[in-house]
Amino acid sequence: MPNESFRYSKQISDQGRERSVEVRRERAALKERLKAGEIGPVDVLNDEGSVAAKIRMFAFLKNCPGVGAVGARTLLRALGLSETKTIRSLGPVQKARIVTALEMVRAGVRVDRVAEIIMSER
Repeated sequence: MPNESFRYSKQISDQGRERSVEVRRERAALKERLKAGEIGPVDVLNDEGSVAAKIRMFAFLKNCPGVGAVGARTLLRALGLSETKTIRSLGPVQKARIVTALEMVRAGVRVDRVAEIIMSER
């Protein structure tokens, strides 16, 4: 084969696979800590580590206390963000709007009401 020099050895391939599994486990543990309230959403948003950076917005919001799956979709739609957008790809203004929305939810405002408020500010 002409491209055999670019093939990975079995050892390198196995190491990559193990690292991928390890990173997915770390990401799952971070989301569980977020869901349990052990770590705040702002801490996850501001974490510059590679584990938090690749969490998708839907998974992040769904695991935030008081939001859930339906609320996550509602907030994403109101914020104009894609479900597949990652934390790393957020700009500072987007992060600030998410933090504001999550603070309102934490204060007891229903997610659908928060979404209405966000939509009215556009």
